[in-house]
Amino acid sequence: MAAETLFIGTDNADARGIADALGARFIAVPAAENDQAWVQWREGLKSEAPAPKVVVSLLPDLPQQAPLAGLSAAEWLARGETPLLRWMEALATAAPLCADNGALVAVVDCAPPLDAAGLAPEAGVAEGVEALMRSLSLSEGKRGVRANAVVTPARIVTKPIVAPAPPLNGFPGSLREDVVRTVRLLLSDDAKYLSGHTLPADRGRSW
Repeated sequence: MAAETLFIGTDNADARGIADALGARFIAVPAAENDQAWVQWREGLKSEAPAPKVVVSLLPDLPQQAPLAGLSAAEWLARGETPLLRWMEALATAAPLCADNGALVAVVDCAPPLDAAGLAPEAGVAEGVEALMRSLSLSEGKRGVRANAVVTPARIVTKPIVAPAPPLNGFPGSLREDVVRTVRLLLSDDAKYLSGHTLPADRGRSW
């Protein structure tokens, strides 16, 4: 029997924790950072049965915050350009694995603007993923698939809160509470007419 929810993600504790909380079958993306590994991975999933719910989350190792002006080209590529390329490959693979009239959700690290100092590459990746999900909303909407994203500061915001404080207590929240609950909402029939949007699971920090 095909799984109701597929979770495509980086093989680490954070991604697996989200998948477990969602009761999803976990499909790990390649650990190797080379194009051939990704080509073989994508080919190997062409025989996978589509599922009504698909979640994608490429959660990398936590970055060292650094001013944009201090980043080298190599650091920008490693933290920004290459991760966005892998997101494109993962989402391009995930889209056909989402069954007609299903739901596709991307979960990506993103600090709200007030907390984004030192995290410019990650902000760029998040904006790129949002654009990719809008594109998928248009292309896959023709067969009833809705595509949305969730952005979370839970992993990457570690500094003290910049004033003013978020409206809700507990910022930056957690993957198990804030992210999982938001993903469940987007996968549910309660969001069946929502597509092409990004929900910040950040306790009201951004609006």
